[in-house]
Amino acid sequence: MYNNLSKARQIATNAENNLDRHTIDIKFQERLQYLISSFELELTTDQQRAITKLWQFIHSTNHSFLLAGYAGTGKSTIVFAVIKELVRLGKRIAITAPTNKAVEVIRNIAIKQGLSIDCFTIHQLMGLSIVDKRGKRSLEQTTPSKVYLYDLVFLDECSMVGKELWDSITAQFLDRNLLLSNRKLVLMGDPAQLYPVGEGLSPTFKVEQKIIMKDVVRQTGNSPLLNFVTATRAAIRAKSKIFRPQASPYSDSNTNGAFKVNKKTLIKYALHQIKSNFDGDPNCFRILCYTNKQVNYYNQIIRQEIYGKNSPRYIPGERLIAKKAIFNPEGKAMQRGLGGFPHKRLHQEAIVISTSTEFTVLDAVETKYFNYKAYRLKISDAKSIKQIYVLHESEQKRFQTELKEKLEAAKERPFFWYRYYQFRDKIFAEVDNCYALTVHNSQGSTFSEGAIDSKDLLKRLYVGDESERKKLKEYHRLWYVGSSRMQRKLLFT
Repeated sequence: MYNNLSKARQIATNAENNLDRHTIDIKFQERLQYLISSFELELTTDQQRAITKLWQFIHSTNHSFLLAGYAGTGKSTIVFAVIKELVRLGKRIAITAPTNKAVEVIRNIAIKQGLSIDCFTIHQLMGLSIVDKRGKRSLEQTTPSKVYLYDLVFLDECSMVGKELWDSITAQFLDRNLLLSNRKLVLMGDPAQLYPVGEGLSPTFKVEQKIIMKDVVRQTGNSPLLNFVTATRAAIRAKSKIFRPQASPYSDSNTNGAFKVNKKTLIKYALHQIKSNFDGDPNCFRILCYTNKQVNYYNQIIRQEIYGKNSPRYIPGERLIAKKAIFNPEGKAMQRGLGGFPHKRLHQEAIVISTSTEFTVLDAVETKYFNYKAYRLKISDAKSIKQIYVLHESEQKRFQTELKEKLEAAKERPFFWYRYYQFRDKIFAEVDNCYALTVHNSQGSTFSEGAIDSKDLLKRLYVGDESERKKLKEYHRLWYVGSSRMQRKLLFT
């Protein structure tokens, strides 16, 4: 009798558990269907599969998930729809990226979606900074991590994440021995993007739970430009055949496609677009190159045509880009660092403009700074007004001489490495015009139209110590990244 009673209780418990699971399954399916039906446009089969897999991961016990996809497949569309639903359900969400430029892109998307969510660089979220130690730089945690504040963290542009950063991420997110290990990490990236500098494919793409989106929808329908981008992506997968760009067929409007032009025509068209639209829409047109030398060539030509050959070095209203991180010139941490006293948190505390961030000049005045002739620029980066200093062109030789002296002193006395790095990196801002960019700097951006200097890209095949195969692979990735930045039209030389 006792055994029968025990069996009856077990059967009842199993039935109750099955009923609970059935109820959960119904709710899961209902929310998933609601999510899919919330899109204004009908989702492709590829997108429906991706959103289903992502929704399943969120309701699983797994800690990490990779949503991979080529440019224009709709990764952001999928992710922000899911985030909107999660926020509605009361989940705590943060969106991150490896660079401030990429964070600005996702923050703008969130604003357009009507979402008020926290956006950081992954370094800010985790409290990471680059620390100088006896001439070597390493990534270390210098402030408390904010990871525990969120249920889910989304990391965009994960193709930029190298091994050192990934080791820090896995330590905070994926260590099952840590408390609060219920946190989840969703990675988003394009496997065909350029590799992290000096490394191979980002380790983020080795995450077990993943889905890869392949159907590109950024350019509507069977567009000529989409066909061109698809050809560049196919070249990445090819073993040895070099990509040779083929122009799209000409039409009456030529508003969509990839068109071969000579350099003179490229510059003429670029000037027309930039003069007409750049002030109101900086992403109307950009020229992409492989080398900084060629970027400087185009920037100088275009600037002279717009402002005149003998114009002042900096003019209110012109748009510039930070070539490296710009630090607060008035910060106490800066002054301590320049005085030779190590300050571990200087890197994080004093940055006012991050690498590759674009901004507008409001005012420019010649002045003296740290006993050097310099320009004091008042600038706006759309968030706030800041002041930075740029070394005068006439002082470059003297600056390099003093820099060399500090380097020799640091080699003799390791403590002086701090002074060397402070002097080299944190006194003067390095800025330039941004009508032209390197393909590397363009990652994460979208332009209405643009151009690629194909002869400059070819230089990638002849520099570096890598194998011919690796050079060819990166050459093809340069083409893919560059062409996939454009929404409508691409010119190439």
